[in-house]
Amino acid sequence: MIETGSFRDPESRVFYEDERVLRGMSPNTADIDRAARRSGLMDELIGEGWFVANWVVEDVAPPEGTPDAAVIESERVPLISYPAEWSFAMLRDAALVTLDSNLAALEKGFILKDASAFNVVFRGSRPTIIDIGSIDRFGERGIWSAYGQFCDHFLAPLMLESYVGVPFQRLLRGTVDGIPIGDLNRMMRGRSGAHKGVLTHVRLRSLLEKRAAGMKTAARRDVGKASLPVESVVATIRKMRDLVADLESSAPSTWADYEEALPYERQSTKAKSDFVREAASTAVSRSVAVDVGANAGLFTRILAETFDQVIGIDNDAGAIDALYTSTSSSEIDNLTPLVVDITNPTPAFGWRGKERAAFTERVRPAFSTWLAVLHHLCLGLGLPLEQVVGLIYEFSEEAAVEFVSSADPMAQRISASRTTDLAPYTPDDFESYARAGGAIITKTEITDTRTMYHLRRS
Repeated sequence: MIETGSFRDPESRVFYEDERVLRGMSPNTADIDRAARRSGLMDELIGEGWFVANWVVEDVAPPEGTPDAAVIESERVPLISYPAEWSFAMLRDAALVTLDSNLAALEKGFILKDASAFNVVFRGSRPTIIDIGSIDRFGERGIWSAYGQFCDHFLAPLMLESYVGVPFQRLLRGTVDGIPIGDLNRMMRGRSGAHKGVLTHVRLRSLLEKRAAGMKTAARRDVGKASLPVESVVATIRKMRDLVADLESSAPSTWADYEEALPYERQSTKAKSDFVREAASTAVSRSVAVDVGANAGLFTRILAETFDQVIGIDNDAGAIDALYTSTSSSEIDNLTPLVVDITNPTPAFGWRGKERAAFTERVRPAFSTWLAVLHHLCLGLGLPLEQVVGLIYEFSEEAAVEFVSSADPMAQRISASRTTDLAPYTPDDFESYARAGGAIITKTEITDTRTMYHLRRS
């Protein structure tokens, strides 16, 4: 089966055979790949963790419509995520891996011809490039042809959040082209234009793009033939790396609200942790678990003790950024945090709506946790309890769920501003809906207003 999202580079197409991930290459790309391997570049990129492990195979015939001069097999990564699902630090680290790979390639006479953020995946909390066919020859002179793509996919979103305080996730959602630098230029008015890198990469580039749009065809071709010594390109990429590494998020976050809420839940934390640990240990499958509403990641880390792969999701990018930062500096290698709203997860998008798969197609957990979530969905957003329970069963085969009654202090705080009557929302209602879709394996009262359930889909 040919990967629907790999058509953009006809010289290097991805396809699958059983569980194997393979790439058919054209004669030109295959020749470059052989040269890169002989130079030691591929081994270096893999050894640093910047490129996914890959090797040449000769036992596979590419399907019709796929280049067949050479076939490369890659290690299968457990999770494909998209830039709109990353926190600020995740996008920044993905950008740095892209730049570091370019610098390593230039040392051996190569460069990456692509700089799409979709070429990067996270293995745990480590960014890795999966586009093996993006390596190209550079020589003594050339250009960084992917500069514009890098700016749109990485620099513009990072600058927007760092200099303007606007989170980039919603702007990247549903687009495969990043944030056009011209759009960023219009958004960065006033003092934000004085920040580092804005004059060169935003103002000047926007001006040049406007001028290029008015050029005649011959003049545009002449511009495309321009080249620079390798030293100049290396210097440019190093300066870009310094710029990206210094960027920090200035976007608002509800992280402070989470901290404020902790006194209500602190007394029940150990009991909930024990329940989650026990439910996880008795799960039928230990493959993939998702912590819905991961927050600071306490229960996400507990899941990581048992399951092969764990994903912590939250709609607050600040919370995910904190979880990512703490995880990336730890020894936990099977936990990936993502910015995902479970009430509105990433849909399928791109060419013909098939180029990039929906979150629920890419992530199919065997187990999920829903702690301190239901009352936010039902009492805060007004979602029917019956449908929320239906979502839980639809999302995973098993789940650890915390039911917070409407008498709970936090539940009352959440629903205080609602002026309409709530749909059925009692422990009896929850248990009735839970039994209608599966079985209640265990039930534990944590406090007078909070009860934990281990559910299993029938």
